[in-house]
Amino acid sequence: MLAGALFALSACAVEAQSNYSVTFPVGAKADNTMAYLVDWDSAQKMDSAIVTNGTVRFEGKVDAPMIGRIMLGGKRGPVFFIESGNVIINEKGESSGTPLNDKMVEYRGKMSVLANEFKSLDQNDSVQAVRAKEIYAQYQAMPAEAYAANKDNLFGLYMYMQGAYELPLAQVESDMAQNKLLGSSKQLQALHKTLKVQSETGEGKHYKDFVVEYNGKKESLSDYVKPGQVTIVDFWASWCGPCVRQLKVLKELYAKYKDKGLNVVGVAVWDKPEDTEKAIKSHELPWPCIVNAQTIPTDLYGIQGIPCIIVINPEGIIVSRDKQSEALVKDVDTAMASYKPVADAAPARTEAADTLAAF
Repeated sequence: MLAGALFALSACAVEAQSNYSVTFPVGAKADNTMAYLVDWDSAQKMDSAIVTNGTVRFEGKVDAPMIGRIMLGGKRGPVFFIESGNVIINEKGESSGTPLNDKMVEYRGKMSVLANEFKSLDQNDSVQAVRAKEIYAQYQAMPAEAYAANKDNLFGLYMYMQGAYELPLAQVESDMAQNKLLGSSKQLQALHKTLKVQSETGEGKHYKDFVVEYNGKKESLSDYVKPGQVTIVDFWASWCGPCVRQLKVLKELYAKYKDKGLNVVGVAVWDKPEDTEKAIKSHELPWPCIVNAQTIPTDLYGIQGIPCIIVINPEGIIVSRDKQSEALVKDVDTAMASYKPVADAAPARTEAADTLAAF
């Protein structure tokens, strides 16, 4: 019995032994700060450690490789692969020391060579400009090529995700069906859901209504999308630089068409209500704004970044989405060119109808 107990304890000790470590120098200023090791795919915290002597170190046991990320002081740190061995992350956030991390080093090296050659070329020289286009095309194709050569490992998954946000829904669905590694990825599953929502709220689809409550008042998007008129909906936030830059474009469109059947409504997302209200006043927005919408419309419309501007025609159909500046102006001009006021579109009253109405 004693021998059996000792064997069991020994087995537990072996089971508990670490098979990986991660070391990352973050600087002495971060001493005594809590750092977290996070599962990059699921965003779940795996471990925590205190920064000591300018370095944070994690160690543990994994049965299969994972993609990790370090969070420090609420900020996202480098992405790397957690696998058996000692992972070393340098001050630039570059990881090495294990097979998958070394693949990443090799890949980044190739990208760096292309980037440096691109920077060295004179774009005003016709011959060098041609070479610059070739390099740019090679650079853009590298993530897809890296995935194609690594479909069976996490490096391939990570590289696939670098270009996944630009892929059409049908392509993502096909890739997920053909590769179980992609199909099981939490990040890709979330992206797939977003792309489906986007396809349901893209150009040619009817807009979706939503309700926001703030200070005891409920507002719906449909309160501002008036039947028979063209409506621009601007999903924005006070802290968003690109959003603020597009306000000038929207003001010019509003001034041009406000008396010709154009409505504009702002929808503040991912923002503190008090900051939104200050921004409305400081930028002197002449149109109404739904405040404190947060993630309600962004989830409904699959919005991944702002500003997201949509144009809705008199029938409630989205005729433009995610356009800015000149492209947005072009779409609004087109929508207004075919716009007919409700009174003009209504059939003329007949004499018989007038007689009946009078009767």
